[in-house]
Amino acid sequence: MGLFQRIKDDLRTGIATLRLGTVHAAGRALEETELLRMRLELRKLDQQLSDLYKDIGERAVDMKERGETAERVVYDAEIVRLVKEVEVVKESQKKLEAEMEAIRNEQ
Repeated sequence: MGLFQRIKDDLRTGIATLRLGTVHAAGRALEETELLRMRLELRKLDQQLSDLYKDIGERAVDMKERGETAERVVYDAEIVRLVKEVEVVKESQKKLEAEMEAIRNEQ
């Protein structure tokens, strides 16, 4: 095998390795971008939860100050609606966290 042939083979091997590395880096960048988007979504869900808890607390305190019984506070339609929203947001968080874990495990 001549010197020219060896150089040609080495060049082909190098280009193939470079292409493979580029594909791997691009895939990794997409995964990291998706994880970042998911983390931002998780923060939004955390903020929603915080707002819902605040609304529930304010409503409960307001009702109690008006002299409502504890039972009336617990079964208040607005509080029940807000608690259901909390459950929905928490379920969304769990799904999102599971998706994030699946992406991390692929790496």
